[in-house]
Amino acid sequence: MKPVSKEVKAKHEKMIWTVFACSFLGFWLIFSHFAFGYKTIAMSWNDSMTGIFVMFCAFFARKPNKLGFFAIWLICFAGIWLNFAPLLFWAKSAVEYLNDTIIGILLILFSLIIPGLPGKVTEAGHEIPPGWSYNPSAWIQRIPVIKLGMLGMFISRYLAGYQLGYFDYVWNPEFLQGTKEVLTSNVASFFPVSDAGLGCFAYTLEVLLGLKGGENRWRTMPWMVISFVLLVVPLGIVSIILVILQPLLVGHWCFLCLCTATAMMIMIVYAVDELIAVFQFLHLTRKAKKSVWQTFWHGGDLPGTKDEEEYSLSEGKILELEKKARLGVGYSWNLFLSAIIGIVFMLTPYWFSIDGLMADMDHLFGALIIVISILSLAEVIRALRFVNILFGAALITLSWVYYEMPIFQNIFAIALILLSFRRGKIKETYGPWQKMIK
Repeated sequence: MKPVSKEVKAKHEKMIWTVFACSFLGFWLIFSHFAFGYKTIAMSWNDSMTGIFVMFCAFFARKPNKLGFFAIWLICFAGIWLNFAPLLFWAKSAVEYLNDTIIGILLILFSLIIPGLPGKVTEAGHEIPPGWSYNPSAWIQRIPVIKLGMLGMFISRYLAGYQLGYFDYVWNPEFLQGTKEVLTSNVASFFPVSDAGLGCFAYTLEVLLGLKGGENRWRTMPWMVISFVLLVVPLGIVSIILVILQPLLVGHWCFLCLCTATAMMIMIVYAVDELIAVFQFLHLTRKAKKSVWQTFWHGGDLPGTKDEEEYSLSEGKILELEKKARLGVGYSWNLFLSAIIGIVFMLTPYWFSIDGLMADMDHLFGALIIVISILSLAEVIRALRFVNILFGAALITLSWVYYEMPIFQNIFAIALILLSFRRGKIKETYGPWQKMIK
């Protein structure tokens, strides 16, 4: 067995308090359900068994060896399980849901986020990828994603509370009265658990993974970045699609669902550049004839990486920090106009009393145009705007089939196509990926 290095032992000893914190949280789980008066028997048993399991793992996690490091991972997975368990068991009281999710988040923080990866010492230096003009893993770049993830988490938790029966009223503005109908629709009932709670679970993991790793994690922890972005992007797309389908399958809009979908779209815009940096790094690793598999799990370095210019989050001016947070995001006027055209298509059925298939097509294409226009703000995927050309052509084709389509929609569809040809200014550089930005 390979001996543990002195650096790893020193780090483990310094962060040993987190293991004892996990042990305390396990003790809390064993007895807290008695104090809170759980109404769900399965939840009481679950918390007791999970608490015993966490304390058992914490006992072995005291030692800086392979067994101890494995036990730390098991504590982290227990925290993830606690965030999902109230949904699976349909917790009957809000305190059951709240207790498990908070303790679960704390277990993940104390086992993995705060002390770092078990058996690893954080590697410093070389934050900027080869050929890039900025660091996509910088804290200033990740903070907007984390904040938006927290917004989505709290909104989803509120909606989940309604679906789980903790209260019988859900807020929505007067002009959109469909929130209740959407949350109780057949689409929502299709999921075996609360779909809003499932969204909260995903947002929670996104926030925690966003907090994990240093400012060079694109090369030191590729697996972490890919896990993070795979949560943001695919789940974001699913969330957006479900919102798009609301007027088609349910016939109503959910305002708070629209808020979470908007937050998710912006999260993708800010997070996708880090994924591109990782893929480029792994590609260059393969070209350098190094092990991609080894690099994916353990990280590495390549010629051309460089250190980032130092800045202070605590002392920097707000406007300067906000500008630095927007590196890689270009506010192109033609994309904003394209998004407005999408809004026009979504509102057309209400303005002209259009119903049936044509109204559904307007809702569908309008929402898709908005999504593509917003996602294309990210410079690394600016070429995505060309998809709007296909949407514009499809809308023109539909106007030939359905003559009741207002003539001005043809004009807007043509305008959408013309606007989609303009790339806009690309302010940053992206190494080998630059040639992919059309």
